[in-house]
Amino acid sequence: MPVTYTCPNPDCRATLSTANPPPAGKRVKCPKCGLPFVPEPEDKPAAGAGTFAFKDDPKPAGKPAKAAESGAKPPPAPAAAKAARPLADDDEDPESVKKGYGVVQETAAEKEAAERNKPTFGSMETKHRRSARGPATAMLVMPANLLVFEGIVTCVGGLVLFVFGMWPLVFNDASPGDEEVEEAIVTMILGVMTFGWGAMICYGASQMQELASYLWAMTGAVMGILPLLVGIFAVIALQNPKVKAGFEEVEGALDEDEDGGPDDDEDEDDGDEDDDQDDGRRRRK
Repeated sequence: MPVTYTCPNPDCRATLSTANPPPAGKRVKCPKCGLPFVPEPEDKPAAGAGTFAFKDDPKPAGKPAKAAESGAKPPPAPAAAKAARPLADDDEDPESVKKGYGVVQETAAEKEAAERNKPTFGSMETKHRRSARGPATAMLVMPANLLVFEGIVTCVGGLVLFVFGMWPLVFNDASPGDEEVEEAIVTMILGVMTFGWGAMICYGASQMQELASYLWAMTGAVMGILPLLVGIFAVIALQNPKVKAGFEEVEGALDEDEDGGPDDDEDEDDGDEDDDQDDGRRRRK
């Protein structure tokens, strides 16, 4: 229901009408004369005075349509209309926004249920036998590398001895005597033997790295005791049961392949014998 007010200015005495009465004690301006005053509601408007509306009052329903025709923007929708709009997926509930964010603590029952449903992992037995080559190869890496180093040094020393013994015979202006020739030949032979010694050490180290032959690996380790005593470490490593198991696995696989042939031959022989026995029975009948 609209409420009417009368401007206290005696020269104006305009009647003001509004649907939303202002709060008590609030001063408003008269839209006709501009005089600020505290409005007091009246039961009946004064006769002979025009009726004016406040600036804050919403416009009648018919005016927005005219404003739209003239190109003016319509007034914004009230807050109540916005609140009535359904929430989208990305919108948050106003109640949750007021409460704020926090960490939800699990109850004792939820913790017990989670503990009961927690997956457990036990020991799993392997279906296949583990290979012993991996541990054996890992244990022989250092001894094999040291043997290779010793073999290379020994080969280089043999070459040096060979060149040292050959030098007087080749690079000498005067012809060497018999004794000098004998010494040079002995030095050259010693150099060749030293080079061969180092080559055997390197070959044994390669067999050790590949777990190819335990015999050649042990031979190279024993020969590696001289001249740098590295072979002692290699011999100790080759005596380890895990290392022996690695060599035996390779040798066992070869033995199984070799055994497969005779077994097949035996089966064929057994089949031939059975055929012969059947032929003999038929002849008797």
